[in-house]
Amino acid sequence: MVLVVGAEGGGYRGHLVLAAEHATAEAVNAMTTVGRGLVQVAVPSEALDRLEIPPADPTATGPGRKLFRMPVGLAGAGAGVRASERARTVRALADPASRPGDFTRPGQVFPLGCADGGVLAVPAPPEAAVDLARLAGVASAAAMCEVCAADGEPAELPELHELGRRHRLPVVSIDDVVEYRRRELARVHRRGTARIPLPAGEFRAYGFTDGLGREHIAFVYGHPVSTITPLVRVHGECLFGDALGSLRCDCRTGLDHALRRIARAGHGVLVYIRSREGFTREPTRPPSSGTGHPATHPVDYWDLRTAFDILDELGIHEIRLLTDPALASRPLRPAVEPVRILGLIPLWETVSRADTEPVSRVGGIGRAS
Repeated sequence: MVLVVGAEGGGYRGHLVLAAEHATAEAVNAMTTVGRGLVQVAVPSEALDRLEIPPADPTATGPGRKLFRMPVGLAGAGAGVRASERARTVRALADPASRPGDFTRPGQVFPLGCADGGVLAVPAPPEAAVDLARLAGVASAAAMCEVCAADGEPAELPELHELGRRHRLPVVSIDDVVEYRRRELARVHRRGTARIPLPAGEFRAYGFTDGLGREHIAFVYGHPVSTITPLVRVHGECLFGDALGSLRCDCRTGLDHALRRIARAGHGVLVYIRSREGFTREPTRPPSSGTGHPATHPVDYWDLRTAFDILDELGIHEIRLLTDPALASRPLRPAVEPVRILGLIPLWETVSRADTEPVSRVGGIGRAS
């Protein structure tokens, strides 16, 4: 059992969470005794639909329609009031072999329908509970009970931490689960290699996929070895701009310019990050807006993490980053490690000695060579 804590309404709410398939009478009794709240079971909405467990309020039209379901019991398990009876019902909700006829309606256990995307879709306690169960390698269902103070009101954060210490329960924040899931989705796997002749020169293209199934490409020029710290550009996909030359942004111009800068430097990498919505995103400002810098699409933090994981897979750990003014003007979060940025170089700056100036010795592209 773990204690899941999340911010809500200016305060914090805590829930005791347990993998539903491991629910026992002792665990359910502990939840109600320690937590003092209502025992609920978080289950993906599609699973509850398959079990024909309807909304608690059939007239509801908002998000609560899928979330709050009719309470159920297990057929043949008695009135469902005992802890042992509720534990059997909880386990049955997690069992993929269960059928709609296995449950009575209404009952003493309250199912909650969760969003398919988990905390990445809805950062809430039910989604966090299901994600934790899934990450633990068990059925995607979790028993949960809100922790209340002695007066019956939701426990405050100090009380939640004290409860965790007293009962030796791991305390996990919903933000922790979100961060972990995003990190896992950003991780990449190498797929294939090809030599690609481009107007700027001949590059080696290395294909990668991430946890979302997106396919990214690293265009490597030369051999980033010896004393030259390679130039690196992270380019976010823009179908209309990159492929069709849309006048709404300067993405194609920026892509070509970055490839030429890297080729002139002799060694470097352009990481092309694919995006499911890349062809519909708006640029940060209209092109040629008088700022002196062309308009391109920003690369968000997690796409940058993906790009840096690609560099790590290529064995590149120290780089000089070709940046847009917006990126150069704000600090990068430290979690972009294990790649060290030894210099930020404006993409649109005229090619200078900085492109080929030795900085420090690096180890080359390792597995990519």
